[in-house]
Amino acid sequence: MNSTQLNCFLAVADSLSFARASERLHITQPAVTHQINSLESELGVKLFKRTTRTVELTKEGFSFITDAKSILNTMAMAKMRFAVQEKIEPAPFFIGCGLRELVFLPDLIHSMFIKYPNLHPYTKTIPFPALMSQLQNESIDVLFGLQGMTKPRQNCRFLELTKAPIVCAMPKGHPLSSQKKIEKKDLHNQRIAVLDTSNTMPQVLSVQSPLISGRHPADLYYCETAEEILLLVKAGMGITCLPDILPIRDPLLAYVPLASGISVSYGLFYKTLRDKSMLRDFLKIASDYFGGCFQSE
Repeated sequence: MNSTQLNCFLAVADSLSFARASERLHITQPAVTHQINSLESELGVKLFKRTTRTVELTKEGFSFITDAKSILNTMAMAKMRFAVQEKIEPAPFFIGCGLRELVFLPDLIHSMFIKYPNLHPYTKTIPFPALMSQLQNESIDVLFGLQGMTKPRQNCRFLELTKAPIVCAMPKGHPLSSQKKIEKKDLHNQRIAVLDTSNTMPQVLSVQSPLISGRHPADLYYCETAEEILLLVKAGMGITCLPDILPIRDPLLAYVPLASGISVSYGLFYKTLRDKSMLRDFLKIASDYFGGCFQSE
């Protein structure tokens, strides 16, 4: 894998055109095609779906965009380091998260920056299964998520930051927003936005299934991501049930407890703290932020 392959990949991914990519890179179109073919062969996956008229990213191609950018950035930093002969090495730290974590991550990163002035943080927001794979192969240092979103891994540890009760979220001013608790009967005439079952953790599914059972399809919105669900809820199209994580609450929404009282664990996945002082400090900073008490290994 080399920089030419990666630059060709990113140029095609951005323009979805081999011809426009060749113009941007000032090389021939056959040369771009050769670089993409050799990269796909090396990775063992197809990065693009190609026809005579269209070029589309595959699922693997979409997830590889972040990796390609990260590799090129690392290569550029290495060249700069030797060019300017830096005395202080940059300290990269890779964080896997969802888009909603970007609300409070600046506070955590600021605290890390005070302790590590040479900190170079990188955030990755690709789908959770891909992030978990990157944690396993140590492409990222730590991953925010809900315990139960993935099958337990023997070589993966979890630090609970908070217990997140599953609540009903709705626009502020909604008729149900003034209630102390939401019962199943309260949602009888409500449209509901939910994650499709393949993306739903068991605890949420146990709450969600009774609420959507027997409903007309027109009263349900099946979404692929939590961000898509919140978009529909904020648009006033319905309500949803989700784990309530205080730092990422949306100020436009009201959150009302469900009578079920089910909670899930929200926190950080990581592999090991051995010889990883930055990771240990990040876990402590995150734990303090959520009001916990981190016990180091």
